Amino acid sequence: MASSSSITLSTNFYLNSFYRANTGAYKKAGRSELTKAELAYEDSRALRRAVKTLSSNDYSNDDSEKNIKNSITAFATTYNNALSSGEGSSELARYSKQLKKIIQDHKDELEDVGIKVSEDGSLSVSESLLTSASMDTLKSVFSSDSSDILSSTRRVSRNMFRQAYDSIYTQMTGNGGRINVIL
Repeated sequence: MASSSSITLSTNFYLNSFYRANTGAYKKAGRSELTKAELAYEDSRALRRAVKTLSSNDYSNDDSEKNIKNSITAFATTYNNALSSGEGSSELARYSKQLKKIIQDHKDELEDVGIKVSEDGSLSVSESLLTSASMDTLKSVFSSDSSDILSSTRRVSRNMFRQAYDSIYTQMTGNGGRINVIL
């Protein structure tokens, strides 16, 4: 989602956009109502949207700098959500491990733009460091042309999405491929 240079869009705007099918899924209260498979489904779908947004940003347009930085902050939140929802299931845990490895492999690049990588693999954004990062540095880390972070995250989130979808479908249909409805 390319953003208009005349309007500053908040981090919450981007989170709502990433989670547009279920905006409650990124809020603490909404997350407590969903199963781990449902969270992984929503988080992995939102993470793919976040990657798409970051890769489509116009990093040469200084007017959109604040929007790009807000979308990066929303990406970090979405990534953290996907990481935590994947850890709740043995089927999904491998995707959390893969996400952690991607981030660990690019830890220095991320920290150069103000994104701290914690011991548990989660991301936290230093607003002051992110604000001081140049657009060229952001482009080198997050543009679709050069970002291994985004392409790898896209691949893992797509696989996580498929696994979560299969888990939900199996829960709904059971082993016979029919929906089990008990009244």
